[in-house]
Amino acid sequence: MDIPSTDYFRTLYDTLHGDRPWYGTGVEESLAAIPEADLHARVGHRSITQLLGHMLAWRHDLIRRLHKLPRERIELNSPQDWPDATGRTKVDFLREFAETKQLLQEGLAAFDTTKLHDKLHPDHPYTNVQLLEGGVLHDVYHLGQINLIAALLNGQRAAATP
Repeated sequence: MDIPSTDYFRTLYDTLHGDRPWYGTGVEESLAAIPEADLHARVGHRSITQLLGHMLAWRHDLIRRLHKLPRERIELNSPQDWPDATGRTKVDFLREFAETKQLLQEGLAAFDTTKLHDKLHPDHPYTNVQLLEGGVLHDVYHLGQINLIAALLNGQRAAATP
C-alpha cells in the first residue's frame, strides 16, 4: 500500500477526537458520557482510568519516536504499560488526550515520508506505516473497551434502581 503523506494518519487522529466517527464515539465524546464516579470502577480486572492511562502510555511512546526523543522500551503488562491512574479525573485525562493529539499531529507533520515503509528495527518485521496505523488502532480498540465498561456500569445502575 502506498501512502504518500502523513496527512492520512493526522486525519485518523482528527477522526478519533471528533464527534461520531464511523465506529461509534470519539475520545472526548465517550468521556463526556461517563460519570466521574464510574471512571475508577473495575469491571473484570480493568477500570476506565486504567485503560485511559494505558492508551496515554503508548501515545507518549509514539510521540517520543516521532519527535526522535529518547525512550525506554515498555515491557508488556508492566507498570509502564499500565500506569497507576489513582486519583486522576476526567479533566486530567481530557487535557492529556488533547495535549498528546497535538504532539502526535506535530510529529506526524514533521515525519520524513520517505521512511514510511522502513523497518522500525532490523530484528523486527514492523514498518513505520504499521507503527502509525497501530497507534490509531490501539486507541480505537481500547476506546471500544471503555465504552463497553461504561455500558455495563450503566446497566448495573439501571438494574439496581427500583
